[in-house]
This record gives sequence, structure tokens and C-alpha cells, in this order.
Amino acid sequence: MPLFSAASAASSAAAADLPPAATTGDGAEKAARPPLWLPSPYLVLGGLLWAVLSAAAWQAPLCCEAGLQAAVVERLRVNLLHPAFPMTDLPAVASAHYSPYALLQGLAARATELSGPSVVALAASVNLLLLLTGIGRLTRLLTPNRWVPVLLLVPLGLIHWADPARWSAPTTFAVAVTLHLWAWTGRVAARVAERGDPAPRRSPRWFEAAGIGVLLGLVLLVHPQTAIGAAIGCLTLIVFRTRTRIRPAVGRWAFAGVCAVTVAALWPYYNGLTAQRAPIDSLTTAPPAAEGAKAAGEPYAWATAYVPRGEVVLTDSRPAMYALAGHGAYVLADALPDAGLATTERRDRSRAVAAYLDKSTPQDRRDGITARYGVRWLLLTRNQQLPENATVLAFSPRTGEVLARVAAG
Repeated sequence: MPLFSAASAASSAAAADLPPAATTGDGAEKAARPPLWLPSPYLVLGGLLWAVLSAAAWQAPLCCEAGLQAAVVERLRVNLLHPAFPMTDLPAVASAHYSPYALLQGLAARATELSGPSVVALAASVNLLLLLTGIGRLTRLLTPNRWVPVLLLVPLGLIHWADPARWSAPTTFAVAVTLHLWAWTGRVAARVAERGDPAPRRSPRWFEAAGIGVLLGLVLLVHPQTAIGAAIGCLTLIVFRTRTRIRPAVGRWAFAGVCAVTVAALWPYYNGLTAQRAPIDSLTTAPPAAEGAKAAGEPYAWATAYVPRGEVVLTDSRPAMYALAGHGAYVLADALPDAGLATTERRDRSRAVAAYLDKSTPQDRRDGITARYGVRWLLLTRNQQLPENATVLAFSPRTGEVLARVAAG
């Protein structure tokens, strides 16, 4: 999702001339104002877009980003303080997936006993509400034109509908918080002392600087790339909207930066200043090209209904991996492993999957793989051979994939 779309559109609108109602006399201005009971066009159209996209979140297949987020929620539901990796059954070490945003989702799952997919769908509505209100606040700060935020609804809707399954919830949350952060920073920077105040307070106040810094640190933990744009936007607003002397306020704005760094560095799940994101590893498994596109929209309800939470599935179908993990199962090897997982471990797991699915692999070696990693389930494409000790329990007429149970070794 573009980070600067809201700010760029609002900034250009701010440079335009004010509408005629703002330059005419009092009588003409009152006549031009809409009635107080009439809602703004942004409230009406934004509310409609929120309702439509919130409903669509419940219909999107649980693959890609949505499946990964649901898996994170499932791990936090089981163990809030020491969760496993989202996809593999190993204790998570410095996994950047366990951000404050994920922790809020995990707390919601534990409090409501909702499943990971349900929490992710509900969070999509909350994220969109934060995003829409952030757009409204920022544009009101930059321009009195009520139609500027309405124009931003068009690309927002198009971006979502282009591929709803790949809509990144953490990125949306980070961008939404950034918009509110910019609106708060711009309002504080532009504040001037009231006339007659014998002891005018400097702007920002200390608690405002701390709050802005905490929000910036939150964005850094959730999505570091967005945090870079958030920091640049805050500096721009401070420089161009400050109406008093900047020098007396430098120390307080610097304190905001210190708060941001402190929050990121002291996050207990990982260090937000040094954490690495999942790499694109050439050794990771991937779905067959001919069947991967067909399986991308597969809901996999026919498979997730059989596999209990916490059990390990062997598959090289990337869409299946996210769907299974999103419902609480684990996969032997993730297509895009967590950066916190040791390189040797993820290499061994990827090789184990490839060896098991190789038709030339003898049965005793396959049994050794399932025994070593605790594999009890297989999800195979129609071109992969079913082992001797596997029993088919379900299949997909759409993709030809099958779910099989492996006998305990």
C-alpha cells in the first residue's frame, strides 16, 4: 500500500486557493455552509467503503499474509510469552512477527476465544477504521476542502480489490498509525501561545513528545519500512508548520526520537532496531507452477477440518502452508521461513520435504523423516506419489490435492 498517497494528495490540496465561502462575508459564508445535521461526504462514502471491505475480509481465502497473521495469533493464543514460530513447531527466537500489533491480536484471541482467522478478519475492520479516520484527520489539518479525503477513497478501494488475499494487515495498521501520528505532530507543531498568556508553554509539551515518540516506536516495531516514511513526514511537518521559534523546541522533539528508539529497543519479543525480516531463500520450497495459481484461492476447509491444532503437516504447496498454519497446525518447512530460524535448521527441513516427496526415496527413509519431525499429515498435489503407509482422508475436486494421514512410526 502506498505510504505517501494520503499526504501527497492532501499537501497539494493545501496549496490550492481556499473555497469562495472562506473569503466572502459572514452572511455568504453562513449560506454556503451545509446544515449541521448533514454528514460530510467523506463520512458517508468512507463509512460505506468500510462496511463493504469489512464484509469482504470474511470472504478472503486464508492464504499469504492473512494465513501468516492467523498463524501468529494461534501461537500467541497457546503461549503468550513464549510462542512458537508461526509456521514451524520450534520455540520462536527473536521472531519479528510478534510485534505489538500481533500481541494485541493474541490478547483479543485469548479474551474472546475466537480463532486466528476470525481475529484477523475482525482486525481488518479495525485497521480500516483507523486508516479512514487517519486520512480524515490529516486532510483536515492540511486543507478545509471536504472533498480531498473523498478522492483518496478511490485508490484505497482499488488497492484492496486488486488482491484482497494479499492485503497486508500489519502494513495497513502501520500506515494508519502513521497518518494519526502526522496529524498529531502537525497540530502540535503549529500551535502558538494564546495572547495574554504570561508564561507561554513551549510546543510540544513533554507528554506530547513522549506520546509521539511512542507511536513512532510502535510503527517501527510493526513495519520498519513504514517507520522511515513516518519519521520523514514528522520532520517535514515540524519544519514547515512550526509557527514559533524552532530552537527552543528542538530538545523536546529530540526527546520524542529517544522515546521511539527506546520503545523499539526494549520490546521483549525482539529488538526492533536489529530484527531481520524473513529472507527469500533459494532453498525454500515452493508450489508447482502449474498448480500454484489454481491453489492460491483455495480455502482448504476440506483439509483444515481434519488436522488438529499443533500437529505437523508435510507439504510443498505454499497456499496450503498458510491455510493450515492459520488454523493452528504446523508445517515441516515453510516456503518463506522466519529470519529467526537457524539457517541449518530451515535447510534441513526443506531438504527433508524434497526427499520425502521424491518418488525414488525408499519408504524407510520417509519413515525416518516423519519420525524425526513428528509428521502425521501429508497434503500432496495430484502429481505427487502417495506413500505406502498413508491413508487419504480428504481431497479437493478443484485442485486435485489430497490430505492423507501417516501411520505413526
